Amino acid sequence: MTSDVPGPSRVRTLTLTLGPVVVFNVAAHRSDAIMLTSGGITSQPLPGLGQAKLVEQVNTFYQALDTITGTGSPLDQIRAEEALRRVLSWLWDNAAGPVLDALGYNAPGEPRPRLWWVPGGLLSFLPIHAAGHHTSSPDPAGRTVMDRAISSYAPTITALAHARTPRPASPAADLRSLIVAMPTTPGLPYDGRLAHVTAEAALLQRHLPRPTLLTEPSDVSDATAAQVPTRAAVLEHLPGSAIAHFACHGYNDPADPSQSRLLLHDHRRNPLTVAALAPLTLDDARLAYLSACSTARTDDNSLLDEAIHLAAAFQLAGFPHVIGTLWEINDEVAVEVADTFYTALTDPNGTLDPDRAAWALHHATCAQRDLRPAAPHLWASHIHVGA
Repeated sequence: MTSDVPGPSRVRTLTLTLGPVVVFNVAAHRSDAIMLTSGGITSQPLPGLGQAKLVEQVNTFYQALDTITGTGSPLDQIRAEEALRRVLSWLWDNAAGPVLDALGYNAPGEPRPRLWWVPGGLLSFLPIHAAGHHTSSPDPAGRTVMDRAISSYAPTITALAHARTPRPASPAADLRSLIVAMPTTPGLPYDGRLAHVTAEAALLQRHLPRPTLLTEPSDVSDATAAQVPTRAAVLEHLPGSAIAHFACHGYNDPADPSQSRLLLHDHRRNPLTVAALAPLTLDDARLAYLSACSTARTDDNSLLDEAIHLAAAFQLAGFPHVIGTLWEINDEVAVEVADTFYTALTDPNGTLDPDRAAWALHHATCAQRDLRPAAPHLWASHIHVGA
């Protein structure tokens, strides 16, 4: 059961003119979606979203992901992709679809409206933004969330209100960026090689304003300390950066989610953890893009309602917009998503606008879905968290 069922005091702190907020409450006796809109609070019963059935669907989804990213046969992988699509169809029929119908988002079209999901509990393991009947050709009824709305997530109502706290607007000319790239990672098997991270860092330097690049060198002895992506270097640069992009490995600590981390040069001695972000003051922060694996997922079942993961930590540290992932992402596809995202983040006047983050990620995800509709493991992992 989610711990963030909204009370009046929380709702009063939240601006709802931007779009509805949907909080799921899944319990043994009944399940509902509580919908917060500018017109008030309503509840949509979800009789098909039982606790036992949800556990079954989550297990099916992640077993299929393990098969796809493992060493299964081609036939096993095809069957695993089919299993992912069945779960997304179930998620539409029993959770997302009834909510969108209740909100009146019952047809595909442009411009697509915004909405925020607060899943809570086991539902936070599943990509609600990707729920739907995805086929090789578009579903004529538009029975997908992606074809009816632009999705964002919030760990809690309080966190969403925090992300929307007004902050002084910096002139576009003053925006600075931080790029952290780890094409190899010391201490990982095969040096944790990510073959496409160097290309990702290069395109980011073209896209981002006034970038500082910290990248793992091929020979650390030839690099200055200021260039190497250590925890100290990242924490030094983050407070002055409006945009921070991390292209690296991530690690979820199931025993202690506050120790989940991004794997930098010194991750074995001095890791950049969720807890390390808490003391930061990030007045200039606008957007954090975590191009790493499972940065928006908590693996400790006892802490699911607390939403303690890297994406939430960056959002609570001061970044109103965070891009994270729900599972392991493909290195090459990650570069394509980032390129499309930052291209779409540029407004018609040629200015990079972080407040377009949700729309830009939606655009990038739809582009990947249209290229590979039968492979949701490649396009459904990225999510937008925050304002």
